[in-house]
Amino acid sequence: MTPDLLAGLREGVYLFALCHALARVEIHIEGAHGWAVNLPTWRWGPAWWLKLTNGKELTGYHVWLTVFLIGMFHLPLVYVGFSRALWAKCAASYMLTATAWDMQWFVWNPAWGFHGLVNRDVPWFRTKLLGLPVDYYMAYATSGALTALIWSPGLELWGGRTFAVAALSVLSIPAAKLSRSSRP
Repeated sequence: MTPDLLAGLREGVYLFALCHALARVEIHIEGAHGWAVNLPTWRWGPAWWLKLTNGKELTGYHVWLTVFLIGMFHLPLVYVGFSRALWAKCAASYMLTATAWDMQWFVWNPAWGFHGLVNRDVPWFRTKLLGLPVDYYMAYATSGALTALIWSPGLELWGGRTFAVAALSVLSIPAAKLSRSSRP
């Protein structure tokens, strides 16, 4: 195993743990009702916007959470200065995390589960491909493109991170089912 692949796997495990924590926090905040449906926040969503965003309204909750997370993911740029490679790594990591975190919200949410994501209508994900929101594919593709085009060492490290995040996400599906079935 090359050092880059090992580093990628290590980063992937870390990003997955971060996704898991974010999903758990958001499950406690939103409960069964995703996309801030029952939260006291502003929302904006004309028809043209919903078409552009696959059915997602813009909400105050999501704007501020996204601003915070993008800021946190780009914090290394504040400490070491800007470089295209570091920016690409920060942005690619955010895209990978945002997608895996969202899937974890479904997997660990007792009101949904992975089966619910794949088989139920999700109002904020109008278009799916093979049962998953097209947004997930777009985010993974964007993460890969940022890595391939700008960030060296490139695809081997991205592949290791993506593999680790994806594998742990898949393994969390039966883990979530087991944890729900083992409750009294």
